[in-house]
Amino acid sequence: MNASESDELKRRLKEGEYLEVRTTGGTYEVWAEIYGNPPAVFYEGEMLPIAELDAVVGKLLAARSAGEASLRWVEMD
Repeated sequence: MNASESDELKRRLKEGEYLEVRTTGGTYEVWAEIYGNPPAVFYEGEMLPIAELDAVVGKLLAARSAGEASLRWVEMD
């Protein structure tokens, strides 16, 4: 895992961008709401504390490295 890539994923998620994750089991989106009450990251259909963002990004990059997932940023209109 590349530290700068991890930092970029965290930065973009914190800025409100949505990340699409494609796996053999389906597709879902990951996003963060840092100004939510409470601040949260949404991953695999669950709302997690924003403190879990590092762990979520680590799981995403590990899954991609293992060939289990592909990641792409969702373009908003």
